[in-house]
Parts: sequence; C-alpha cells; structure tokens
Amino acid sequence: MNIRPPLSRFVAALFLIGTCSVPGATAPAPAKKNIALIAGKKSHGPEGNRIHDYPWSVKLLKVLLERSNVREQVRVETHFDGWPKDERTLDAADTIVVISDGRDGDKFAEAPHFNGAARTAVIERQIKRGCGFLTFHFSTFASEANRRQILEWSGGYFQWETDGIRKWYSAIKVLDAELALPSPDHPVARGVAPFRLKEEFYYNLRFDPADQALIPILTVPALPGRDPDGRRVAWARERADGGRGFGTSCGHFYDNWKNEGFRKLMLNAIVWTARVEVPSEGVASSYLEHGEITAALTNP
Repeated sequence: MNIRPPLSRFVAALFLIGTCSVPGATAPAPAKKNIALIAGKKSHGPEGNRIHDYPWSVKLLKVLLERSNVREQVRVETHFDGWPKDERTLDAADTIVVISDGRDGDKFAEAPHFNGAARTAVIERQIKRGCGFLTFHFSTFASEANRRQILEWSGGYFQWETDGIRKWYSAIKVLDAELALPSPDHPVARGVAPFRLKEEFYYNLRFDPADQALIPILTVPALPGRDPDGRRVAWARERADGGRGFGTSCGHFYDNWKNEGFRKLMLNAIVWTARVEVPSEGVASSYLEHGEITAALTNP
C-alpha cells in the first residue's frame, strides 16, 4: 500500500517551512524613500550675498539628510538650473522639493513646476500617483491659472495676480520676530520649539478656507496679516490620495539654515512628505559651511 503523502501536501509543507520565520533572522530593510531636490538658479545678487541661494540650499539639504538620523531611510538626488536633466527620474520620487524663484508678473522666471504646460503635466502626473510636493519661499508664487493645482498639491501660495493683472493679494515684510507652532502635535513639528527668525516673510498668503486637510505649521503673530490666516508662513496638507504637501514662505536668507528650529522643521517636512516616519525628536542635523558641504559631496 502506498503511504506517501500526496504531492500537493508535500509542496505545501515546503512552502510553510520556507515562509516561517527563522529564529535570529532579520527582516529585510524597507526600500529607501527617494527625495528629489530641485534648485533654481541663484538670484537676487551675486553668489556670496547669501540671499536666494537655491543651489547651496539644495546641496546643504542633501548632506544634512544623508548625515541625519533618518539617513538609512532616504535616498537624495539633486537637480540644478531648475529641472532634472532627465525628468524621468521624477517618476521614482517619493517627494519633490522645489527651491527656486517664481514669476511675479513679468518679473523673474516662473517656478519650475509651472514653467510651461509640459513641466506642469510632469508634476501633475507625480502628484496623481501620491508623490509628495514641497515649495519654499519664492517658489510659493503662483498665477491664478495655476490656483487649482497648487492648492491641491501643497495647500497654499503667494497670490501676486488679481483679475489678470499684477496686483498683490499677498504681502512681504522683513522682520525679526518670534514664530509660533499652532499645531505642535503634527509630525513636522516634532522636536521643534517656538523660535525666532529674521526673515523676509511672505504673508497674507492664499489658502482655501474650506480645506479641512490643511494644517497650519508656523505663524508670525507680529505680522500685520489679515484674519484668520494672514500670519501663516508654513503649512502642511495630506491629500485624499495619501500624498503629502508642504509649503513655507520662509527661506530668503541663507544664514537661517543655522537656526536649529528652522533647519529641523524643514528636514522634518521633507521626510514627512516622502512618507518617512519623523523621529520623536525630529530629524537631527548640524549646520555646515560651504567648504564642509563640498567636502561631504566630494567624499560621501
């Protein structure tokens, strides 16, 4: 009499053996999240004046992230002159960070994500698959033609255009002021205490008052902004598709990267939009000067 078990039972047993955990074995590390940092060209004067220094900001952020307490969870790529040489790289991005100029009527260049219908379509495609998106200082500028997109992508923008003409709804003021954290329990605020900053603040920004997904992150009580949201200078938004957006009107002075509160908040925001769990103490980093950045990028 044949007493061997059926072949199907034998195969099933092998499968169970192969899928059971082995004592002492470690689970495979999760795939790293891809962060794409896009820098516009330096503007507002010569290199060295530490104003609107987008390329150096992007280089600094890359090194800070790669030396941080989340370095094993992220992969950082940098792109200069306002756009990747091969835009297909954005198809693998978990978040896209834009640090650049924006258009103000006929002044300055359009922010990269709105610089022509083809580029806008590239970003729109990434947003629809759940990619994060972050705008920084001047890149928060948007025309009314792009209002729908920017409110969906990141939640707010600097409105320089009214009824088709250059007539600002938003405003600008240089101020040395205390910043408040109206949503201290949000992941972007982890490890961050209220801090002081000298900044060229953009305020009276445009938001959708009906947007229940929008969370205020930074406000400046000393600004003469309109109620209820005119003093807001940083915000976060989790979209219905699970993608995350963040924007801040801060970022005029390069030296503000020396401020630990500002630096940590921005790093938190970047990894949060990439769907990395922000550590309870926030993303840890130490400020580096240009020579140290260059050395780190040359010998990673």
